Amino acid sequence: MKRWVASVLMLAVGCTPLDVERRTERGPVLRTYVQESQLGERMPFASAEVDWPRLSLRFSTADICRTEQHVEYTENLISTHSSPGAAGAVSSGGVLTGIGGFLVLGRTLFSNTPDRDGIDRDGHYGPSSRKVATTWGVVLLSVGVPALVAGLIQLHRGGETKETRKADEMVALREVPCQPEPADGVVELTGGKGEPPAPRSTENGVLVLDAEVVRASSFKGLKLDGAPVLLEEDDRARMELFRTCAVLLSAPVDVEALAVEAKQQPEKLRRKRELVRACNTLPGAPTGPLLDALDSALSMGIREVPEAEPPPPSPALPGTEL
Repeated sequence: MKRWVASVLMLAVGCTPLDVERRTERGPVLRTYVQESQLGERMPFASAEVDWPRLSLRFSTADICRTEQHVEYTENLISTHSSPGAAGAVSSGGVLTGIGGFLVLGRTLFSNTPDRDGIDRDGHYGPSSRKVATTWGVVLLSVGVPALVAGLIQLHRGGETKETRKADEMVALREVPCQPEPADGVVELTGGKGEPPAPRSTENGVLVLDAEVVRASSFKGLKLDGAPVLLEEDDRARMELFRTCAVLLSAPVDVEALAVEAKQQPEKLRRKRELVRACNTLPGAPTGPLLDALDSALSMGIREVPEAEPPPPSPALPGTEL
């Protein structure tokens, strides 16, 4: 009978669910590697080249190559199993077991004389102190021992378990055109205001636009046979700079008008000079005459600015003369 009760108790305690808290800790790096792949989607691209007064747009189709940089490292998955009531069960069970064991083992310390102060209906005297202590000791043991055993089993089942595994993380991604091939077709200048320019055909994958055409056209993007064309940031900036310089360098150099503007709006003229200086990065751009005129006008405007006169002395107040 006792073995059966103990087996039932062990089974009940063993089936009691525990609280599980999991955390992940990153371990040392094992290796780094690069993984390259092609997306298999060819797209039209264009590059811009300048040989003043011509802007050459070179078209090609290219695949997209993806380069991924990975880091492989160890990862520790730590699981903490715990039972919130295990400590309380051990504490209370230990106290009850101790008291109950003391009462049962120390029952000889109590008197075995019946309680003559009490008598029941059948004329029997009340139980002796030894019998009362023994009864309470058995009751406390029957409650304390299961609680103590259950708490100890739950504490034994608790603790931490660690599982080590490999983990992979992508830390960098780069997509660039690769395997370019020249492409011919009909080019549309898109994204501008007003009527779009007439489409033009490429020759050997190149479309050449002179400064006059670019100055008269309004466009921000390109299409090749109806498909949007991708430009790198440098090529797009070069194309926009060519358009700006085509407007600035087409106007005749009027020294007198620049001198007047230097006096009235010097900051505007300085910004214009910075734009003209940026045009120097375009091969063959004739920036010399306009840049010299701007520098001369700005220097004359600075010299002709009158110096501020000192304020007149304030009159002395009556009674303050020394």
